[in-house]
Amino acid sequence: MGIKGFVFHWLRADRGQSMVELALILPVMVFALVGGADMARAYAVQVAVQNGARAGAESYAIDSTPTPLEAQNAAVAEMNRTPSIDAHTSDVVVTEANADGTTPYVSHPPSQALPCYVTITVTYTFHTITAWPIVPNSANFNRSTVFQVFY
Repeated sequence: MGIKGFVFHWLRADRGQSMVELALILPVMVFALVGGADMARAYAVQVAVQNGARAGAESYAIDSTPTPLEAQNAAVAEMNRTPSIDAHTSDVVVTEANADGTTPYVSHPPSQALPCYVTITVTYTFHTITAWPIVPNSANFNRSTVFQVFY
């Protein structure tokens, strides 16, 4: 075997080794890539839920005659700006209460002596792109914003 035969034999053996290494590492790389994409989506959903609660609170706070439906619609519109989210008004709960936080507020407009607190609670269920073994395939994200209403 001359030098030319030795070089070709060495290149063929090296190419086979590279294919075996790629075959071994490729599933790990794909797993990491798709897992990273799912983690990024989960973070985006968490931020969208938080922004939705804030948008609902802002809508309720700046309106002179606020309604729970307006706050729900504002929260849903904000959340649906994030790709892959399909939020509905059923994901948003608006609660008006007295200062104790539990007694429903019935007197409008609120006064300094009897303030009204509004809580916007947003809940959304996140589902992963693919079903992962061992790891949960869904997560519930929820955020609340509480503020005092003045007219």
